[in-house]
Amino acid sequence: MTRDPGRGGSLRGGLVLLAKLVVSAGLIAFVLSRISLTEITATMESPRWGYLLLALAVYGLSAVGGAVQWSWILRAAGITAPGREIRRIYFIGLFFNNFLPANVGGDAWKIIDLGRQQQRRLGVFCATLLDRLIGLGALALLAVVMLLAASLAGIPLPAISLVMLPVLALLGGVIALLLSRRLGVLLDAVLRRLRLPGLADQVARITGELALYRRRVRWLQGVFLFSVLVQGLRMATHLVVAWGLGFVLDVSQMVQLLVLIPLLAVSLTLPVTINGIGLRESISANLLVWAGLAAPQAVAMEVAAYLVQVVFSLQGGILLWVGRWSRKESPGTGTSVVP
Repeated sequence: MTRDPGRGGSLRGGLVLLAKLVVSAGLIAFVLSRISLTEITATMESPRWGYLLLALAVYGLSAVGGAVQWSWILRAAGITAPGREIRRIYFIGLFFNNFLPANVGGDAWKIIDLGRQQQRRLGVFCATLLDRLIGLGALALLAVVMLLAASLAGIPLPAISLVMLPVLALLGGVIALLLSRRLGVLLDAVLRRLRLPGLADQVARITGELALYRRRVRWLQGVFLFSVLVQGLRMATHLVVAWGLGFVLDVSQMVQLLVLIPLLAVSLTLPVTINGIGLRESISANLLVWAGLAAPQAVAMEVAAYLVQVVFSLQGGILLWVGRWSRKESPGTGTSVVP
């Protein structure tokens, strides 16, 4: 009797999804056991809609910047899709990030869709991987800079904030490993010595594709500085949301939040819950209180910031629906119609 590998994969995926649902539900229950839902909603009773709309605009600007950054990396790899198509796929990716029960749903969509169009799935994968690593590195650098500023100004922060130092070093090391020819050769030798030839072959293909970026040091520096700006806008979104909820923040609190929110964002990359639900609220309630916020305020701020992202990403769902409708109206073309 042969085993159906597809069925096994579906079962495994279903069990992983169920486990994430249980973890999300458990964390939400834990938060609500310490903070009542009434306390959280009370902090949202008098929203300042002007600030909340500004937060949506700031996040939207960061999303456009993210699409531009991804397009630059794609073009450096020789992927010449029109800019409008790249933006369309990027915004659909944002939609999937918020509405698919997986932490990398949006990236998977971008790789599959654009990779199919360009017949360069590996190239799109490597560009997306580099884009994600640069973004996380820029976020970590921002946190470390603000951490140093807080230290010089005598602004208190929890010891866990120091985690951002090894996170920045780790991300820098991973980027160096992927782009360095010598380190790539060394990694290949180590994997083959460990009798992992299949993995070694996959790594060799990836490092071979990333070699397209190897000599473009100044260009990579420019992309990284641009990414710092993009990540700065995303962090600013949280501060504007806080103002939109009526919170009064002094300079010290803003400095603290610009260290703690990146730490929260890095923790949300752990694929243990459904789109960070539960993890976001539980960490916020324990971490952001260091910035002088009450636990209900911290949770409300992060939930509202998440809702700002969700509202903006809805346009990706519209683009996806319009694209599918257009393809149905244009049978036999073999290509999608860009709205």
